[in-house]
Amino acid sequence: MNQAEKAAAKAKALEFDHIASEVFAPIYPVIAARLLELGGIYRGRCVEIGSGGGHLALAAAGLFTGEIILLDSNPYALELAEERIAGKDRGRVSTLCADVHDMPIPAGSVDLVISRGAMWFWDKQRSLAEIWRILAPAGVAIIGGGYGSPAMRAEIYRVMSERNGDDFEARQKKNTDDNSPEDYAPVAMAMGIGDVREVHDDTGDWLVLGPK
Repeated sequence: MNQAEKAAAKAKALEFDHIASEVFAPIYPVIAARLLELGGIYRGRCVEIGSGGGHLALAAAGLFTGEIILLDSNPYALELAEERIAGKDRGRVSTLCADVHDMPIPAGSVDLVISRGAMWFWDKQRSLAEIWRILAPAGVAIIGGGYGSPAMRAEIYRVMSERNGDDFEARQKKNTDDNSPEDYAPVAMAMGIGDVREVHDDTGDWLVLGPK
């Protein structure tokens, strides 16, 4: 990255981290619990893709026994995550700066993949292929987006609309168009990925990938 790109990446990381720590903070324990419940896996190795500052993964850490890797392509977001985990979960929580389309993780070595709010920015086939590659034979991936509950979603929409001076709900719909779990599901099935199912509930909209 050149200096302008570095400055933009750092500003983006700081902005997202502030919003996650303030506006979105209540959703992470709820979503972490739901994703682990959907996966049915509570031990082994877990990777959160698009972790940002690590809010979701650290919420999951209280329920998951084993190694947790926070993966993000923005090094400045991971610097914030490092500060957040320092002295708390350093023994089993680590960060990895990498792109979902080319993850330096051994094939078949991950028991659980989780991701919230990142799939909108991925190439469907390339990201799914990499996620499926790193999963262990009995591993499960849950990717998608959500706000924890209808009440929390409504409050976030209200706060973010006031903050940005626009219709946050409309902006989110535009940003996620053609990149939601229902758009990824047929691609995953066409690729021959194990068991593919969609879950739409109060916590959000999720794509679950697992063994047949």
